[in-house]
Amino acid sequence: MVLGMVNALFVVGVVALLTVLVAFGALFFKLGSAKFSLNVFQQLRNYKLMLGVFFYMLPMPFYLWALKNADLAIVFPINALTYVWVALLSQKFLGERMNRFKWLGIAAIVIGVAAIGYSAA
Repeated sequence: MVLGMVNALFVVGVVALLTVLVAFGALFFKLGSAKFSLNVFQQLRNYKLMLGVFFYMLPMPFYLWALKNADLAIVFPINALTYVWVALLSQKFLGERMNRFKWLGIAAIVIGVAAIGYSAA
């Protein structure tokens, strides 16, 4: 393990929080895609698309910090939580439906991420 002074569970927690921001990025990409075109200048004025870019880029320095302070095999799988938040956000803001198979997949992701987090302790 690469860890020095930083606690592995703290790194896992930070990365888990970053996944929420990335999920909002995905939500805004979806919302901004309604006005998508190949015209770069139009896209720079597509505020929903630009919010998506912002929410994708904002976590990057913190993610790099996490990679510096913990094993890639611990940090990277935590990103799977993004799928959980995207499912919840798409349900809430886009009216998308979840079925039992999607919920089962979400449960599997949460269990898997919990196991990775536990292994970091």
